[in-house]
Amino acid sequence: MNAIGKRTGLRARRSVRVASVASAALVAGLLSGSGSQADEQPPPEVELAYECLIPAAAGSDATAAPEKLATTVKVATQLPRTAVTGRPIQVGPVQLEAVLPRAGLADLLPAGDELTSQATLGVDVRQNKDKANATWSGLDGRATMPAEGENLVLPYTGDVPSVTVNSPGDIELLASDLALTVTPSSGAPVTVTCSPGKDTDPLLARVAVPGGDATEPGGSASSSTAPGEGSDESRDGVTVTPKDEPKADEVTCGPRPTGERDISQTPKPPRPEEGGAADGFAGCAYAMGLATVRKQNGSMIINDPSKTPGLMNVSGAIYNAWVTDPDTGAYFWSRYDSLGELNLPDADSTFLSFGFTPVSAKVAFDNGLVTISTGSTYYGEGSYAVVTFFQTIRIRSAKVNGVPLPVGANCRTEKPFRVTLRASINRDGSGTYTNVLFGGLLTGKVDIPAFTGCGTGGENLNPLFTASISGPDNQIAMNQAPVCSPEYGFGCPPVKATLPPIKLP
Repeated sequence: MNAIGKRTGLRARRSVRVASVASAALVAGLLSGSGSQADEQPPPEVELAYECLIPAAAGSDATAAPEKLATTVKVATQLPRTAVTGRPIQVGPVQLEAVLPRAGLADLLPAGDELTSQATLGVDVRQNKDKANATWSGLDGRATMPAEGENLVLPYTGDVPSVTVNSPGDIELLASDLALTVTPSSGAPVTVTCSPGKDTDPLLARVAVPGGDATEPGGSASSSTAPGEGSDESRDGVTVTPKDEPKADEVTCGPRPTGERDISQTPKPPRPEEGGAADGFAGCAYAMGLATVRKQNGSMIINDPSKTPGLMNVSGAIYNAWVTDPDTGAYFWSRYDSLGELNLPDADSTFLSFGFTPVSAKVAFDNGLVTISTGSTYYGEGSYAVVTFFQTIRIRSAKVNGVPLPVGANCRTEKPFRVTLRASINRDGSGTYTNVLFGGLLTGKVDIPAFTGCGTGGENLNPLFTASISGPDNQIAMNQAPVCSPEYGFGCPPVKATLPPIKLP
């Protein structure tokens, strides 16, 4: 982080640590219900041991064998728990993280250089005695080569092919060879080839395909497709369909947000800061997550990826601030501010009010401008990410045990309430969040105010909603996908984030 404050231009803008721009979606489902889709199927995440061959550095013995490094690879994706025959199974988007020993690449990748990288993971799809290859290529990522520490962390994300099977039986996805091409900003590309370790279980995920007549999740009979129809590869009844390529002229992001920053929730500098406004960058990103209503002891999906989720527009790194050490002149405190803006669609939710009465509601959200700040505090400490804004919840309609409840046209929280999410960014590249370009997980708790304006015809429903929903310690977790920036031509079109791999208390 300290080196970032000294850079200018696009290179600095791409490497700053800016917190999640998509976190304004965090209370899209505060009227939650237990037994939700989020609780039923969290995204699987596996950790695999790989061995990677590192090419020799220029000037070294050309006859020497390539160095072999032990590497940890984490893979996460979203899959249904069950599927039906003849219907595509959508896989992803996929998030992959490769953790390589920094020392093994120090002669090839200059310290402090920005890295662009692509990953290709071989995936075997098996069902009964049938199999096919569903290579996951085109996974993109960016990172910075650390000058110190033990590891280089390379995060990737991207869309991958869907899979279709034509008979019942469990489907298994198994990881095989991995290729990483890493290009520093001031050097030649480095290609790292990896294979699963000898004792590694390569299973990425398993999906059940029940026997009998194929039915849709709702119970109606599904239409089947002939093996290989509309696909590039079909082997023994397992069909892999290539992902759709985006159109080159596709517009992905909305207007760039403008307004005043709110840095009231960020760590304070030890003395007056230096710095000022910067050009920054424009982009957009998706974020999906979970929210709880503490009184209802239930969680639900925020910004549901299976519907039409809202997209956050962002104006990134528009203000840079720092403090220097008076003795050395080195940067040892910094902050980078961005703005986000998101208009969420109405959300449908169902919960058991007071533990026994089913209540469903359609909820709208009035979101204020989002301030996104990240930075580092002092030498030796990790970095932080803080997202804060104000929000009002409006209840459009409600039903109690299936009977419409007349909530009126102005049922809402009596005042806007502050939402603040935080994440850690460690110096070694670990932590819950990477930066605004790559995303990650942010969490926080909100205090929902009492409700007002609820009811019609003289009936006052404010106490009902206040008793059911309002109160402190309503926890939220948001997982942000990488940013798409049409301005600089990376990450587009934006991909949907996976749901957080946690169950909220």
